[in-house]
Amino acid sequence: MLYAIRNEQGKITSLSETFQEGAEAVDLSHPDVRSFLSFKDDSFSPDTYLDQSDIAIARIVEDLIELLVSRNLIIFTDLPDVAQRKLLTRKLARKLIAGEEEDDTEPSLSDSSFLADDSTLI
Repeated sequence: MLYAIRNEQGKITSLSETFQEGAEAVDLSHPDVRSFLSFKDDSFSPDTYLDQSDIAIARIVEDLIELLVSRNLIIFTDLPDVAQRKLLTRKLARKLIAGEEEDDTEPSLSDSSFLADDSTLI
């Protein structure tokens, strides 16, 4: 089952597999759903789409690795050194961009999950 969120003009603005407040159940074959999912932009290309979605996928993979490490399902140091360094520097950059400040109530960067494994990057 799909759930659609519509704007004030009745046009679908998002689709989800899970119900959200204000959403309505829709079928994949519904004309509005098909219109929402279709690409009518002549400049669209699958290569461009994949290039643009790589950023989002990279963040998903980073979050997944952090989750697996935090649940002790994988050991961060078992990853190749290059992957460890890349993940550590990207995690630090994401924290800096988010404006996370160290204080007494929040764990420090060196205390958080796999950042604690390599203090030379901080």
